[in-house]
Parts: sequence; C-alpha cells; structure tokens
Amino acid sequence: MGNDALNKDSELVVGENKLMAWVLAILFFALFAYGVYDAIKLRFKHIDYQSYVLVLALVPCIFCLRRVKSKRVYVRINRTGIYKDEQLVTSWSNLLKAYLGQEKKKKFYDLQDKFILIVEYRGTDPKMGYRKKIPLTNTQNKSEEDVLEAVQFFWRLYRHQNGS
Repeated sequence: MGNDALNKDSELVVGENKLMAWVLAILFFALFAYGVYDAIKLRFKHIDYQSYVLVLALVPCIFCLRRVKSKRVYVRINRTGIYKDEQLVTSWSNLLKAYLGQEKKKKFYDLQDKFILIVEYRGTDPKMGYRKKIPLTNTQNKSEEDVLEAVQFFWRLYRHQNGS
C-alpha cells in the first residue's frame, strides 16, 4: 500500500485519479487552443480539416474536467465491510472469499484491461451464497493490489477480533 499503512481505524477509498484527469484535460485543451490558433492565423479562411479536428479536442477536455470535479467513491473498504458506490456489499461476518479477476474482452480490438474485485458472501439464508463483481476502473487512484490488500487486512482483523 505504499505510504498509506492500514490500521484498524483507517479505510481504503478508491476514487478518480485527479492528477491523471488534470494532465489529460490540459493536453486536450492545448490541442484545442492550437486548433483555434491555426484558424485565427488563417483568418478563418481556407481552414483545413486539421483545425476542425483539433477544435473537437474541447469535448474530451470537458469530459476530463468533469472527472476532476467528481467526488464519486467507487469502492470503500473499512472495518465494517466492503462498499460499492457507498452501498454496503457485505460485512466481514458474511464474507466467504474475495479475489481479483479480469473480465474477458468482448472485442478483439479492446485494449483496456477490465479488472474486477469478485466478492463471495453469504446472504440472509446461510445456505445461499452470492457473488458480486465490482469493476475497478482504469483511472482509479488506487491499484488493484491495494484494494485486495485492504480486503485481506480488514478480513484478517475481523477474524482475529472474533477468534475465527
């Protein structure tokens, strides 16, 4: 977990990577500004397609700025349990197993890794087990390994406190 050592009163909060969103927003804005500059330089006459394409960079710039402002919490792991979008998935008393997985790519040209945290837990009926797949984004501020390490830490802490 690097610098963020876990203890019994801490929690792991997985949100948006703000630095990466800022860098991308600045990059797209620079492309947009260059497109506008190029159009101004040509006095808006005989503008080639390059300027039009570069001006379209404003769209992903706005998208990245929205991510910077986002306060969404994808996953929260603390001493009470595992949360997805601030909704309790399971408490530690019902957890059976948690591990990382990867969804299969749906298209051959899909380049992104689609990591998921798979949580197996008991529901209200002790004979029934459930499985919840929690997607981990490519732009999150914590690594997949940090998420799994936090799950293991708090689950061990729960079992130690309850003599399991």
